Amino acid sequence: MSFTTVVLLDSWPQPSTSPEPVVFATDTQLCLRYCTAGDEIAVIHFPLVKKIQFGSPNDEALGGHALIGLGLKHYQIHRIDNSPWLAELEQRNAIHPRHDKQRFIKDAIHYVFTFQDSTLECIVIEGQFWHPKIQVFTSEQKARDVWRELINDVGA
Repeated sequence: MSFTTVVLLDSWPQPSTSPEPVVFATDTQLCLRYCTAGDEIAVIHFPLVKKIQFGSPNDEALGGHALIGLGLKHYQIHRIDNSPWLAELEQRNAIHPRHDKQRFIKDAIHYVFTFQDSTLECIVIEGQFWHPKIQVFTSEQKARDVWRELINDVGA
């Protein structure tokens, strides 16, 4: 039996207490922009996303999140191993005539970003050809330029 584990991703740019996150998504890609704890701007692109959820809970209600007792923290980025959300998605997909559980969950990663006024959860596919692209900028203008280019490429 596998237990759900919350892993803090220290190497990722952590959100500030006023991160002002912006999300842009299509049915296959996710782009995220936020202010970091180091007064920089992070831009993250997930090229293959299965599901996203953005909104509640905020920092004051994070204690109500199902993963809080497993180590979910405020203003942090986490990876959820043995994710119950991924298991739920796999069960929903099981009705598909060609469903293959191992193939469905292969390379799927559940991330949780806890911000001040919101939480972003996403399940993405990572593997040989699919990796998140994480960029950090000290210049607001450079971050905006890269964000615009990314949104244009994703939305095209």
